[in-house]
Amino acid sequence: MTRSKPEREWNLLTEPILRVVTDQGTRHMNLPELMSLLGRDEIHHYEGIQRHQEDAFHVFLSYLAGAILARQNLADPVQSEEFWRQGMRDLTQGIGDDAWSLIVNDFTRPAFMQPPIPPEDHARLKPLGNDNVFAQASDAMDLLVTSKNHDVKRATAIRSTPDNWFYTLVSVQTMSGYYGSGKHGISRMNSGYGNRPIVELIRSPRPGIRWQDAVVRLLAHRQNVLAETYGFDPRGLVLVWLEIWDGNTSLSLSRLDPLYIEICRRIRLRKEEACIYAFEVRSECMRIAAKELNGVVGDAWMPIDLDTGKSKSKDTQALTFSEQGLTPEKLRRIVFEDKLRLTALQKPLPTWQGRMLWMTVSVLVRGQGKTEGFHEQQVAIPPEKQPVLFGSKEEREPLSQLSRSAIEFAGRMEHRVLKPAVFTFLQGGGEGINYDRATVNAWWSRLSKRFNAFWSGEYFPWLWSVPEPIDQEAALKDWAERLKGFAVEVLNEAKDTMPQHSGRRFRSRSRTELVFRGLLRKNFPQSKEVEHAKPIA
Repeated sequence: MTRSKPEREWNLLTEPILRVVTDQGTRHMNLPELMSLLGRDEIHHYEGIQRHQEDAFHVFLSYLAGAILARQNLADPVQSEEFWRQGMRDLTQGIGDDAWSLIVNDFTRPAFMQPPIPPEDHARLKPLGNDNVFAQASDAMDLLVTSKNHDVKRATAIRSTPDNWFYTLVSVQTMSGYYGSGKHGISRMNSGYGNRPIVELIRSPRPGIRWQDAVVRLLAHRQNVLAETYGFDPRGLVLVWLEIWDGNTSLSLSRLDPLYIEICRRIRLRKEEACIYAFEVRSECMRIAAKELNGVVGDAWMPIDLDTGKSKSKDTQALTFSEQGLTPEKLRRIVFEDKLRLTALQKPLPTWQGRMLWMTVSVLVRGQGKTEGFHEQQVAIPPEKQPVLFGSKEEREPLSQLSRSAIEFAGRMEHRVLKPAVFTFLQGGGEGINYDRATVNAWWSRLSKRFNAFWSGEYFPWLWSVPEPIDQEAALKDWAERLKGFAVEVLNEAKDTMPQHSGRRFRSRSRTELVFRGLLRKNFPQSKEVEHAKPIA
């Protein structure tokens, strides 16, 4: 007698699929148990998860908990395993545990993060990449598949474990942008070529504390979003993968709960013998009908950019990072809420007074059909500066003005002083400077990154060290001196490591020093001590 295949496998509600390091060591647990242990702050970290997936998973867990608590009119994320299990089942709207299972053989029914596919489209389901070996690798489906080099190589996780697939499904379905015809992106992003930064103020990096704090603030944020004009339904759909998707229809925001957990791709997993394979079929449109909102859909982790530049078609848009990543200017705007609208997730709770806080930012920067890199950074905010930063705009303004001026000073030092001096040296000390030479620009690019690395690391600590009340002139004079020191160090590095004309050694060095010191006096007249500064080597 032949055994029939089970209808579903790897039920996240009941099976110990997730490998988690706790106070008692590594354990295997189901999803409700994990959420219960997060409430008791017993989780250290997750095994089998990639760094770029961690924030996506944190956001998923927070939205899930927030939606369950909101349905019960509760606010405390510290709950039992059975509470979370029943809450997850309630969100399926009677469909049952299929919605929480990684493998469901009947493709007309939902599986975890996998929408039902109409029968007429089953024949169109193709192995990921049209390659059966490729389709066995969870990372081949993930966000980094087109990256140049992120230390996560493409299609290496052959015969991936169930939790590898679990984290990948969460990552790709909640963080993806546009990736070619038939592969659309998420609604919580400014255009398909944008990105979804995760911006959050935290008091502890421990997964449990961070999750509890996020859920508490998320519930307040949900009420704010419901009061706005998005049109969300407080009893709307949370698990977007429950509904059948023919690839031609989109869901309006009026069908959704503000804490909806979305999907953007028509993906299905299938188990054959001991292997899991990923299959996909294209869609003609985005799953959520919100393209015209430019990513402004009430996402709690997404600051709203009020500075849309020259775009007359956009009043606001979701914050987007360029290929330059987490520049000090973008981080400064977030910390000071400068031409941005922040959410409850970027603000402290009243009980957080008197302790160090961190503004955390992570983002996978995307281009057209490629990724430009995963970036993450934390800005430490000491207790003594928090009343100013999280007070009124008027209270923030003196320090905010200093932060803007300091960024401007760094740009001026780099482009009006250091760059001409470096180009003078690399071109042999001639009278004219040619800024169009490709090889010289390549060398300058390396030195520019060094200079920016020097001052970027000092920027926020220096800013927090400025005493109150702020003397703008004295503070900026001190900052200019620091920038001068960084510039001198980079210029000396250029002289030690960059190619130079052997017959023009003395002229190139002396001319470079004259250019540097002359431009420093011109652009930073407050640096009168320049003649007595440490000589350039």
